[in-house]
Amino acid sequence: MADMPFEEILTSVSKLDRAELEQLLTVVQDRLAEPDDSEPLNEEEIKTLMTPDPLPPKEVIALGLTGTWAHLGINDGAEWVNEQKRKQWERNKW
Repeated sequence: MADMPFEEILTSVSKLDRAELEQLLTVVQDRLAEPDDSEPLNEEEIKTLMTPDPLPPKEVIALGLTGTWAHLGINDGAEWVNEQKRKQWERNKW
């Protein structure tokens, strides 16, 4: 709907029956209740985000969060880094 002009949205909404309007209103209210990411964080929120909350090893394994560079197809870390630098240089060269 973001690509749809606002006037078209209003026209579409005007064609909804009462039950559909109530459902739409619920969706809009839920959306408005979501936090606005454009507001700056306060000190308490920043402190919470900066506090590490590590998972126990058992959960890490259960979630499948283990692996090495090899599972990403990277055998030599230094070679991979140099390749990334080369690609970045190619993209950014004038």
